[in-house]
Amino acid sequence: MRAINPDRAGLREIRGPLARAALIGLVGAAVLVLVGGVLASTAGLLFVAGGMGAGIGLALARGAVASPTAVTDRPPMARPAAVRLAVVIACLAVLIGAAGIWLVALREGGTLGPMEYLWATFGPLVPAELVVASVAAAWGAKAGPVVG
Repeated sequence: MRAINPDRAGLREIRGPLARAALIGLVGAAVLVLVGGVLASTAGLLFVAGGMGAGIGLALARGAVASPTAVTDRPPMARPAAVRLAVVIACLAVLIGAAGIWLVALREGGTLGPMEYLWATFGPLVPAELVVASVAAAWGAKAGPVVG
């Protein structure tokens, strides 16, 4: 089963939701770095990961419905493909955020490797962020799109 229609109209329709999802992921990763690295706080990291994942999923859900102006009534992306892509983007954003937190620690004089630092500082919080972001992204891609 193909996730994306091979025609150009379908590719054009998915470009916007994909760009919005990537932007939400980058902003979410930056907020994770700000909270976990610059502010050196664990409070709110799971909330940020969940909000980011939900935003990514809701943004990609727009690509899983047919556009009213489309030539065909088939959506440019199948709903299961949107869910998988949302989960992948959310996990990548959390991992980018974790790498950014580690880079902030290195800049402040840290000497541990990324895995050692993240585990010593946050323990199981980073894997929990991955789970929360994945579940929220899957929910958003299944529940969306939000139109208004």
